Amino acid sequence: MKLVYWVSVPMLIGSSFAQTAPPLQHSLGQVELTALMATGSTSERLAQFVRDRGIDFTPDEAFLKSLADDGAEDSLLSALRSASGAQANTPTNDAALKAAAVLIHLHRAAQLNRNNFHPHEAEPEFREAVAADPANPFAHVALGLILARTGQTDAGILEIRTALNLQPNLPGGHFYLGDVLLASPAQHREALSELQQAVTSAPSDAPTRYAYATALALNGDKDGAAEQRKIASGLNSAPPFRIRIGGQVMQAKLVSKAQPRYPNEAKAAHIEGTVRMDVLVGKDGQVKDIAAVNGAPILSEAAVNAVKRWRYRPTLLNGQPVEVVTEIDVNFTLRR
Repeated sequence: MKLVYWVSVPMLIGSSFAQTAPPLQHSLGQVELTALMATGSTSERLAQFVRDRGIDFTPDEAFLKSLADDGAEDSLLSALRSASGAQANTPTNDAALKAAAVLIHLHRAAQLNRNNFHPHEAEPEFREAVAADPANPFAHVALGLILARTGQTDAGILEIRTALNLQPNLPGGHFYLGDVLLASPAQHREALSELQQAVTSAPSDAPTRYAYATALALNGDKDGAAEQRKIASGLNSAPPFRIRIGGQVMQAKLVSKAQPRYPNEAKAAHIEGTVRMDVLVGKDGQVKDIAAVNGAPILSEAAVNAVKRWRYRPTLLNGQPVEVVTEIDVNFTLRR
């Protein structure tokens, strides 16, 4: 896959990267925006951030092209073109160069992590972003979110705590930490506390309300969770568009299933085994993306090519079609 990224160092000179506590309505900066884009925030949500918080830079066409290559939709690009950059503190040349390096790695990560579905491939770039500027809290947030998504929950929590130590009033900090803590059953109570603070800070943000609802449910407050979902559904934001469902449940939704071709090279070498894949099923039931998790490389390509042609019945959540992430195993066994 061709990676395209543009960074304008002169443009960064007019941006604020101070590590001091920001005001309540902290303007959105380039690194924060790109980090959120790279870790899967929707264009609609980021466009709302731009409208609500403003930006601390003037986006030129090179930066907008970078975001478009990262997957930004017209809603975000239009919001940025309409926004006026706020007056910001001028960083040193060294700070601007560090920020430029962080941006390069975040753009690379965003393009590797296509569909917000290939975090393993993108992880090294997120690590490089942190290495480029260890004092940038948003680089730590991005790495923390990706580590949590790849099952490295404790490491992810540590990265986000590092970001909060660097900038205690980090915009969205309680939300990021609470959301990652939800993945650790032993820390559900702390997740509830963090997300309660997040809701207080951003009462009109639907994803924050939905995460808070999840925390309430996991801590036994079903009524409170239902109330938060009701509030979230009434806000100007769509509910989660992607859910995870187990492979056995999705098996029952299969409409058509192509069988894999056993590679001749694998037959000749008597190679058998199972290829496990994470699969993204679109709202229409067609397979949208596949990431091989483990299995012999000589078998993986055949498995992926077969599963690409599988078709499912659409999955509905509250009557609306949603994308589904599921796990599929394809077995290769030679006839005796």
